[in-house]
Amino acid sequence: MALLKKRKTDPADPAGGAAADLVEVGPAEATTGNARVTAGKGRPTPTRAQARAARPRGATGAGRTRATGKEGRRQQRSERREQSQQYRAAMLSGDISRLPPRERAPERVIARDFVDTRLNVGPVFLLIAAVYFVGGLVPNDYVRLSATYLMLVGIVAVVVDSFVLGRQVTRLVAEKHPDSGVRVRAYSAQRALLPRRWRMPRPRVSRSGR
Repeated sequence: MALLKKRKTDPADPAGGAAADLVEVGPAEATTGNARVTAGKGRPTPTRAQARAARPRGATGAGRTRATGKEGRRQQRSERREQSQQYRAAMLSGDISRLPPRERAPERVIARDFVDTRLNVGPVFLLIAAVYFVGGLVPNDYVRLSATYLMLVGIVAVVVDSFVLGRQVTRLVAEKHPDSGVRVRAYSAQRALLPRRWRMPRPRVSRSGR
């Protein structure tokens, strides 16, 4: 390393002129404060790879965040599973207070109760569909033709019954909730297609309306 030269001034010479001698000094004396800080540090600055290697595992904030996120997702799945079990128990019991918010809507409660109090064509249509399926397996043209006609009659009956049911339910809901925007036609028609024991939520009224 090259040495720098520094002018040494004689105290007797106020101008610091010709009596000054030149002495050789090292770079630590001739450099600025930045070099002094580096000299006092005593070791080179570590690279980014060295800093990452020296960092203890699990001490980063990202690692803690990932661990917390996994634990949070696990807890959310557990809560959803528990809530689903509670909803299913409520659907089986017919308890309105524990049903999902969508099923607790007053309009849907009215539609369900109305469907459960009337005789619907839907369960009969399921029997007709079963007869049609079995009739198609019989190697007899007369049986197949009869099953086809019976199926057509069942389809027409279901369509007419669903139309009448939709009008009745809509009128009943409009009388009690005139400003409601909840649609109950398709909901009531789907419920009317199933036998009484298959309906969810379970019926809470009898066919007589009690």
